[in-house]
Amino acid sequence: MTASLAFATDVALRTAEGAEVERTPAGTVVRMPGNPGFRWGNFLLVPESGDPARRSAEHAAAFPGAGFVTVGVDDAHPDLDEGAWLAAGFTIERLAVLVAEGPGIAPTRGVRPLVSDVDWAAEQRIALALDDAPDADHREFVRRRTAERRAAVDAGRLVWLGAEVDGRVVATAGIGDAGRGIARFQDVQTDAAHRRRGLASALLAAGRIVAAQAFGSAAAVVVAERDGPAIGLYRRLGFREIETQLQLSRIDGGAVGGAA
Repeated sequence: MTASLAFATDVALRTAEGAEVERTPAGTVVRMPGNPGFRWGNFLLVPESGDPARRSAEHAAAFPGAGFVTVGVDDAHPDLDEGAWLAAGFTIERLAVLVAEGPGIAPTRGVRPLVSDVDWAAEQRIALALDDAPDADHREFVRRRTAERRAAVDAGRLVWLGAEVDGRVVATAGIGDAGRGIARFQDVQTDAAHRRRGLASALLAAGRIVAAQAFGSAAAVVVAERDGPAIGLYRRLGFREIETQLQLSRIDGGAVGGAA
């Protein structure tokens, strides 16, 4: 059983989107054959951080020619020799893992599931706008992510929600069944022109209700940067921090996308 709730829910959602999961002597390999440039869709999950050279070699064996190394540490409160990993060229991310119990409160704004080609085009547009100058590789990465999400929604494994303004979807978020009565939020994102208007709050409130109704989920998990703008919102909505997700990554060339 995965020790980190964050990675347990990550693996569950990646599997819903088409990932293959392989247990190896090094740890767990999560691989998305249809999107090889997705860094946190193609990663090595290990019980402890260990030596960066060894982990790099294990990742290279699992993902030859990937152009990046992504290692997750399967521990709720992980230790790390930061100096060794920084010296090896890695970026270290310690993300806050937050959970809220119960279905939450009804949203104050109209939120509905994405269902049409127009809806999914809006989701893709919002995701692309998060990058100031997306190149062709990044555009292809986002296109594949949208296709993976839509396929998982069609299979009943995820629900992707949109918030409308004047009949146009301007904010979106995913919620998926991670098993054991737990749902996981993915990519709460809003058009720049419509931020700070309560749309993200509405999506989160609606997502908790949807998860309780569609998946029987008693709790919802979200992961956030500790110094990012979203964590305060999550806390105000009743999410409490319970663990740390440790992600170690290095780009050696060729990677086109990495956000989970």
